[in-house]
Amino acid sequence: MDREHHDVLVVGGGPAGLSAATVAARHGLDVALVEERVTLGGQVHKQPGPGIVVRDPAAMGREYREGRALIDAAEASGATIMTSTAVVAVEGDAVVLVPDGGRARTVRARRLVLAPGAHDRPVAFPGWTLPGVLTAGGMQTIVKAQRVLPGRRVVFAGAGPLALAFPAQLLGYGAGIRTVLEAGPPPRIGDLLRIAGAAPGNRHLLQDAVRYRAALLRERVPLRYRRIVVRAEGDGRVEQVTHAAVDADWRPIAGSEEREPADVLCLGYGFVPSIELLRLAGCDFDFDEQLGGYVVRRDDWLRTSRPHVLAAGDGTGVEGSVVAVAEGRIAGLGAALDLGAIDAATAEREAAPARRLRGRRQALTRALRRMHDVGPGVFELTTPETTVCRCESVTAARLAETIDGTRDINVVKALTRAGMGPCQGRSCQRQVAAMIARRHRQPLGAVELATPRMPVRPVPIGALADDAVTGRTLFMRQDGDADVPAGELADE
Repeated sequence: MDREHHDVLVVGGGPAGLSAATVAARHGLDVALVEERVTLGGQVHKQPGPGIVVRDPAAMGREYREGRALIDAAEASGATIMTSTAVVAVEGDAVVLVPDGGRARTVRARRLVLAPGAHDRPVAFPGWTLPGVLTAGGMQTIVKAQRVLPGRRVVFAGAGPLALAFPAQLLGYGAGIRTVLEAGPPPRIGDLLRIAGAAPGNRHLLQDAVRYRAALLRERVPLRYRRIVVRAEGDGRVEQVTHAAVDADWRPIAGSEEREPADVLCLGYGFVPSIELLRLAGCDFDFDEQLGGYVVRRDDWLRTSRPHVLAAGDGTGVEGSVVAVAEGRIAGLGAALDLGAIDAATAEREAAPARRLRGRRQALTRALRRMHDVGPGVFELTTPETTVCRCESVTAARLAETIDGTRDINVVKALTRAGMGPCQGRSCQRQVAAMIARRHRQPLGAVELATPRMPVRPVPIGALADDAVTGRTLFMRQDGDADVPAGELADE
């Protein structure tokens, strides 16, 4: 494997990673940024793909323009930017990169800033694998980046700020929203007072919330609190959604089921930090379900328990893109401080605005917490026949049988193959952990996740094997006088 060296390597091309790379590079450090997608910007600031020319940025919306500004700043900073490149391993100061269609190479850095972002919190229930059932992140890609509406009758089921914002945005794209199901409770007077107390510095976010609610009212889209999706049905794709009222723990109340015709069910039950690389690096974690579950432990400069590893953005606890930008700046300054590019006084002065912004957003998050707390019932919607691990087609009944005999998720994985597929457990591991916690009567945060292993992203084995591994029965086969890829020989 080839080797290269940088002062700072930033993993993740979303708002946190872009901000960190820009700040560190502007202070004279040799910075490289790696992003596995073909475009920068992350999920919220998703940019159109290659070949798409934007002639009217104003028509693309504020999130596009804010993302474009972050990208332009990173590109102008002098940082080396590598897109379409996956990070598959971290060991000490070494990181293994695999570009699309290329071979693995090792990169070393004096400081590593991990900003891996987050992914949709998976929620399993009967019918969740049907075509037409989409996560908010998946639908955001289809609608915002590709300008395609996947259906005409959309039911949105979720919780938190996303349950208000995304349906309203979908209306702006012409989607037909039939109903919005919010698992959390409606606001009370006490909630409104706490929100008012957190308003300084957050007024535009609150104005956005009012605008989103007004859009739903204007289009007569019902917003129904304390309801959760319990089943999706259809012949070949979703055609009908069943939802029910829930108690304070998000557990469905018997006899409250209602049915809704739909050709799209969009799920937005929040996000979960992508912690695979942080775990592989050996960082310490705490647990907070309201921030997405396992959250990495950090100091004031966002250093983790591994001194050379810093972490920023939603991959460290889901708090939104504004906090991610602020944390990226703090992490970039922390790396510059550690490497002697700036002194402590300069670092503190430049970090102060980002710290204030971060603090204001976190105050608003605390004010909203009662309404947005995630209930344990979200992990209790399966029936025995429900497929929990989509990649390996493992049902809840098969998992329950195994979990009766063990509380070790690694044993469950080995015996059932749940978590061994292409997603490597990102879609099922939380559900399996919740089943273990419920069966063995322990807190969800006490359930250890499966041992992290490289590669943390699916890559061809030929991209990782070095040139000494040439086995003709593994990669190449002899066909006459020529070596050809295995599987391409003519039938004998």
